[in-house]
Order: sequence, then structure tokens, then C-alpha cells
Amino acid sequence: MSHQIKAQTKSCESDLPGGGYREIEEALGYVFKDHSWLERALTHRSLHAAGARSDYERLEFLGDAVFDLAVAELLLDRHPDAREGDLSKMRAALVNTASLAGISRSLNLGSYIRLSRGEQASGGANRPSILADVLEAVMGAVYREAGFNTARGVIEKLYGDKLDTVVPRDPKTELQEVLHAVGSGPPEYLLECVEGPEHEPVFVSVVQIDGEIMGRGRGKTKKASQQKAAAEALDKIKAESKKTSEQ
Repeated sequence: MSHQIKAQTKSCESDLPGGGYREIEEALGYVFKDHSWLERALTHRSLHAAGARSDYERLEFLGDAVFDLAVAELLLDRHPDAREGDLSKMRAALVNTASLAGISRSLNLGSYIRLSRGEQASGGANRPSILADVLEAVMGAVYREAGFNTARGVIEKLYGDKLDTVVPRDPKTELQEVLHAVGSGPPEYLLECVEGPEHEPVFVSVVQIDGEIMGRGRGKTKKASQQKAAAEALDKIKAESKKTSEQ
């Protein structure tokens, strides 16, 4: 009986501003003065029908920019000899749906996301796109309450040594990791055709995911065309993921 009471108490606390959020705050290394910021960052739009007055989407919009700027600054400081192109690829390797969802899981944010019963039943709390969005919203909340320097410090803590060990990542590698994170099979690259004169060919490749063509790319080499096809597929996946999270 005592075990049941303890479990019920924890469940109730998770809905209370402040008291139920200690786990998140300890992991972040930041304690909110106004827990309504954190509560909003954890509220999915599906809860509107249940009477929620606001959700995380505006904070997510802000947090997305905070992550990009903070990680860019941190990479500049830690990799003084890296070229702009490599820095952009490093940031892409750190700030993407799969990476952010992984951090979100390490913080156990899924247990605190406020969802409608239908969204909860469909696995919304474990969906990578929602987990990534919520983490961005939480960082947007930190920024609104405490400013950029504090948010930057939290982000630095969350990434840890990855800021030093990250290497530039190409679109093919990123696509592979994104598909693995959502449980899809590996991408398949096919040479569709070769255009142009024989002395200056242009290769056209497509990438298939679960039998569906998701990207097409052209390049002076087969590898270059595959990279562009992967980049197009990533753009489509991110757009679809964003659309799904907004429904």
C-alpha cells in the first residue's frame, strides 16, 4: 500500500508548478523563479481542448534561435581554426531533431509533457519531433526569464564534451541518423541518369526511404548528387515532422 501511495504522490506532483519539476531543474542546472514559464514550455497544443490557455509553440520558436546562436558561439570558441563551412556542419550535427530528442530523453522531459489523452495514447510523449520541440521551448523559457548568457550556459552543460568532439557531418550521415532515431530503415541511393556531354557529365541520383523517393540531387560526381538528394530528403522530413507536431 505504501508503494502505491508514493507512486500516486509523484504523479500528482508532476502537474504542480515548481514541486514536480525538480528533476528537470536539477538536470538543467537552472531553477525557474516563475514556474509558469516551464509549465508553458511543457504544454502541447493538443491540450487546448482541455482548457489550456497557452502552449509551447511560441517558446519553441524562440528556443530554436537560442540553440542555433548559443551552439554557434560555443563552437567558435572551442574550434578557433575551423572554417565556416565546417562550423555549420558541426552545428547541424548538434542541433537537429534526433540530437535534441536524445537530450530531451536524458532529461526525462517526456514524462512531464502535458498532452491531451488522445495525443498521449498515440505515443506523443515519445515522438522525436515533440521531444525536440519541447526542449527548444524549455530553452526559450530559460532565455525569457534569465537572458541569453544563462541559456547559453545551460546549453553548454547539456552538450558537454560533444562540443569538443563533434565533427562536420554531411547530409547522408545526418539522414541515416534521423531515420534510425525514428525507427525507419536505411536510405537507398539510386543513380537515375547521367546528363550533359560525355566530357562533363552531371549525375542525377535519388534517395528512397521505405520504397518512396524522398530526394533528388544533381552533381558533377555520383557522391555529390547523393549528398544533394539526402539534403532534399532531410528538408522534406523536417517539414513533415514540423507539420505533424503542429496537428
